[in-house]
Amino acid sequence: MDKLKEALNHSVSILLNSYESMPWENKDFYANYMAQTFFYVRHSTRMLALSAGRLNYEQQQMIHLRFLKHLGEEANHERLALNDLKALGYSIEDFKELNSTRFFYEPQYFKIEHQDPLALMGYILYLEVLAQKICPPLSKKLSTIYGKKAVTFLFVHGEEDPHHVEEAQKLLASLPPQTLEIITENLLQSSCAFNWMMKEIEDSVAFQPLKKIA
Repeated sequence: MDKLKEALNHSVSILLNSYESMPWENKDFYANYMAQTFFYVRHSTRMLALSAGRLNYEQQQMIHLRFLKHLGEEANHERLALNDLKALGYSIEDFKELNSTRFFYEPQYFKIEHQDPLALMGYILYLEVLAQKICPPLSKKLSTIYGKKAVTFLFVHGEEDPHHVEEAQKLLASLPPQTLEIITENLLQSSCAFNWMMKEIEDSVAFQPLKKIA
């Protein structure tokens, strides 16, 4: 468990250090960030359902039920990102899904089916702790620039994810060391992929400003 906490703190701190210098005042950057958020968040309920369905009744029923509850809590959250895009004056059709975005979420399907369904906890925990640390200050900053209607995704996850982190930590405390090792590995991999996604979003604005589709 200590190794997992250390990996989590290190991974989140790396991104926290770079978030401050990202060009959030650039509307194309923020809009592309919300578009890529839509592309990966629309898989959240599907991955939770896939993982929940592979947890056995005898030893993992309580975790199975927790995942189903979490699935319900995450339902339609991708629509928040679409609404934010609309408030900014964009639509999802203005953006392409980046390679790095696919690298971020696609491995989860393999890990759930071929490694351990609880591997998904590494991906989930990373995103939820990141949201806990980043969403409150970022939503406050961006609402002054773009208005509250363009920052609903960040507001919601800044409010909800601290509760999710608490529940995840309780769950993790009940897991055996070999499962925690798999979760830690996925957390580190997910962190690297997310960092690449943020870099690719930043590069797409720096080298090729967004041309909206007429």
